[in-house]
Amino acid sequence: MVRDRTLLAGFLERLRASAPLLARYRTDPALFFTERGVRFFAEFKRLFDDLYSLKTRKAVVLAPRGGGKTFGAALLATAFFLFKDFDVGIVAGSETQALTLFSYIAQWLELPETEESVDRLRRSELLGVSGNRIVAKTASARSIRGLHLGRGTRGAILLIDEEAEADEDVVRAARYTVRTADPALILRSSTYHRLVGSFARLVEDHKSQGYELYRWDSFDIAKPCPYDCKSCPVNEFRSRYCKGKAKESDGWIEADEIIGEWQDTNRETFEVEVMGMRPASAGCVIDPQAIDRAVIKEGEVRDDVCYGVCYGGCYGIDWGFAGMTAVVVLGIKGDAVHVLHTEAFHRHGIDTIVQCLKELRDRFGLREVYADSSHPFENARLRDEGFAVWGRPPAGGASAPSSETLGVPFVSFKEEGVAILSYLFEKDRIRIPERHTTLIRQLRTWRRDAQGHIVKKDDHFPDALISAMMKLKLQGIGSRVRRSITTTKPRLFASY
Repeated sequence: MVRDRTLLAGFLERLRASAPLLARYRTDPALFFTERGVRFFAEFKRLFDDLYSLKTRKAVVLAPRGGGKTFGAALLATAFFLFKDFDVGIVAGSETQALTLFSYIAQWLELPETEESVDRLRRSELLGVSGNRIVAKTASARSIRGLHLGRGTRGAILLIDEEAEADEDVVRAARYTVRTADPALILRSSTYHRLVGSFARLVEDHKSQGYELYRWDSFDIAKPCPYDCKSCPVNEFRSRYCKGKAKESDGWIEADEIIGEWQDTNRETFEVEVMGMRPASAGCVIDPQAIDRAVIKEGEVRDDVCYGVCYGGCYGIDWGFAGMTAVVVLGIKGDAVHVLHTEAFHRHGIDTIVQCLKELRDRFGLREVYADSSHPFENARLRDEGFAVWGRPPAGGASAPSSETLGVPFVSFKEEGVAILSYLFEKDRIRIPERHTTLIRQLRTWRRDAQGHIVKKDDHFPDALISAMMKLKLQGIGSRVRRSITTTKPRLFASY
């Protein structure tokens, strides 16, 4: 830690050599950053000013992915460390997130970007000449409980970045690290990824917990939009999301990038990741109107999409003996996915199912199988029968001696699969002939509970569809569900 102090010494000495300039920075810390090319957009400027003036001591930020949350937290951390001599505590949802925030701070403190300095940042802390410090923690609640910022001798600010991705016990322990600081400030920020957890409770009940809410979306931080509002390429932008804001903004995200996100994701993912909105809670997993649009009458089924032999396709399988094993045959042609066949097996053994799949293989010419990995014996049997069963490669790579895990890791993939499936429905890129009554009925009754969890009831065919979505993910269809739209260039951070 002594060497960390040495790294900072030259910069701090130069800063303090000009007393009038330092005094100006203490009064107006935003000047320090604007002189270095940073521009503050309105809502962040309100957050920055409210915290620095101590008008707000507990703040929560709700913003989109790539919306400048981490970069903004680094600006605040640097300002409080340099110009108020505060201790700064950083808690992030991952080590990568913490190091990203730390690297921004190091940039403003003019620390050398070497492997040695990054390693020190990972395992220790930065010290100022007055004894104040910057500490990053991502590990465990136990390590955080031993951390005390301020200790009654100085102020401290705690920054919790991407709280929705952090362990709730760690967040709970972190909030107590500034109890002995005078004054104590807390900033908790995230994209609203989950309907449950500490961040969800905070956003929904911030007033009673004493927090001020600050929020912005991608249109608040967009570059000036080149389109006339009346000719906006996306009607929903004009009426629901942007409402002309991007004509006045001067940020860093291209309007076409936001349009691309709208085109390549489902509505809920767009609202959460791009608009920074709350995810849907209880209700239908798939929009009923989108299901209506997807169902086609028998007389409208085209002969050239009846068989998968002409184009790509696969089987999606949800295994189940006591309940139902559901098989969905999908064909992919152009930009649409077609349900070619559905089959339900009630208390049938693997021999019966294999025989049926062989007949379907002869009929449709399809071999690819995407099945739930929870039934390794059944998946291995299908592979032995000549089907191309998708599986995860061994942990050590393709050359590792351990065998792959056959099937789709359903528990971890489920929500991503739902997002891709929702994208197909919302963009009118899936077709279901009306004869597939059980599949359609189960899609219509597919629900989430009040906490946003999918209700496990009468959902075998939807689950078979989810397994098949792994093929679409591998093809890049609807795969931008978690794509970041950020840039790390500080000069593009914000605008007045």
